[in-house]
Amino acid sequence: MNRIFLFIVILVIIVGGALVGFWAVTLPGSVVINDSRGELVSLHSGVAAIALIVFGGLVAAAWWVISGLFVLPGKIGRSRQSNRARKANMALAEGLLAAEAGDSTHALRLARKAVKHAEDERLKLLLEARAAEANDDWAGAERAWGQLARLPGGHLAGLRGSAMAAAERGDHATAEARALEALGLKSNADWPFNSLFDLQVARGEWDKALETLAIGEKRGLISGDSLRRRRAVLLTARAVGLPEDRKQEAQKALAEAIRAAPGLPPAAWHGARQLMIDDKAKAAQGVLELAWKARPHPALAQLSRRLVPQDSRENIAARLRGLVAVLPNHRESRILAGELAMDEGDWVGAVKTLALLVEENPTARLCLLMERALKGYGDTDEAQRWGRMAASASREADWSDIDPKGNAFDFAQRDWSRLVYAFGDVGDLVHPRYESYGRELEAGRVLAIAGPDDEDKVAPPKAPTGRLTPPLDYVSDDD
Repeated sequence: MNRIFLFIVILVIIVGGALVGFWAVTLPGSVVINDSRGELVSLHSGVAAIALIVFGGLVAAAWWVISGLFVLPGKIGRSRQSNRARKANMALAEGLLAAEAGDSTHALRLARKAVKHAEDERLKLLLEARAAEANDDWAGAERAWGQLARLPGGHLAGLRGSAMAAAERGDHATAEARALEALGLKSNADWPFNSLFDLQVARGEWDKALETLAIGEKRGLISGDSLRRRRAVLLTARAVGLPEDRKQEAQKALAEAIRAAPGLPPAAWHGARQLMIDDKAKAAQGVLELAWKARPHPALAQLSRRLVPQDSRENIAARLRGLVAVLPNHRESRILAGELAMDEGDWVGAVKTLALLVEENPTARLCLLMERALKGYGDTDEAQRWGRMAASASREADWSDIDPKGNAFDFAQRDWSRLVYAFGDVGDLVHPRYESYGRELEAGRVLAIAGPDDEDKVAPPKAPTGRLTPPLDYVSDDD
């Protein structure tokens, strides 16, 4: 392409020169010039025209050379500046790539090179901060980010980097201060809210986290189920940690948590337990049924058994049937129905109910319940077999929430912090005792104690009217 263009230019020059020469030759007349000796010299008009054109060209060339000498220093300066900018941009680009790749030594060397050539202070500080981070120099990174935050256009980015660097070196107070300052700026960035919220949740500062969550809601940074579930966990964790003299405040927080997320079993369990302590069994049962409808959990049923100390078996059974009636086809409701059958001495009904469940998923909890039901029925050998199976069967995460004394959701601060995100963002529960293989309540053990006047009211085991047909999963070898 360039060769064709050059050929066309040369051709145009040749043709143009030929046309000018032809024009000059055809000019009529002559030009008379008086030379230095006083003699007259006659020139053809064409020759004079060509001489004039050549002279004009020489004058133009001389003027171009002279003017170029005047602008030459500026051109040299601009060339040096362009070369410097090119080197700076190259050093910045390669330095940032090296920092992102984790090559801390190369990134630091390029950062020093960029400082020599780059004119924009913000770019130098950005690379310096990134190089320091790649070198695990968090104090140096925080210093560079802090300087960047004081420059126009670099305030928000500098605050973010400072907050991250401060958090990395363990200065959470400074990190929180930087995030809080950034949250006060008019910006659509969501990192100030997330950083501040994460820091407060990690330290168990539930009140501050609730305030930050309200700010995030107001600005549209969080909404929907995630907002409601996070708030419910924070309110529950706050209520559980309040001292006894602030019981009313705790009850109010738990009630708000239940309204925000009825499907959070810890909120319902602690809320119902507070009402139980205040002798408000009916209200507590209402809370448990509301939570059971949203998300059945065995800890709720265990608490329902113990709402009234020394209560009659009829009242206990009535409360448990109320839970079953809410969601009769749910797995927990079916398990509870089997336990009710055992409480009433209906061992045949209990075995039939539990047999269908163990065929679906024979967990250790269900194996122990089958052992109890078969003992009540009178099949000791088969009961012992299910007891042995329980030792190697899988555990249930929800059941492991209940400790050997029947208490539940006794979470440490770090567990509540995890639950904020596990339940808040995904809807999952955290089971610390399940994860740590901690001791749990023995399945089938009844913690509720009947009153002395009610012992004679317990129905004896119902004798089977015929031979019980066992499920395939526990047919004896003799059959």
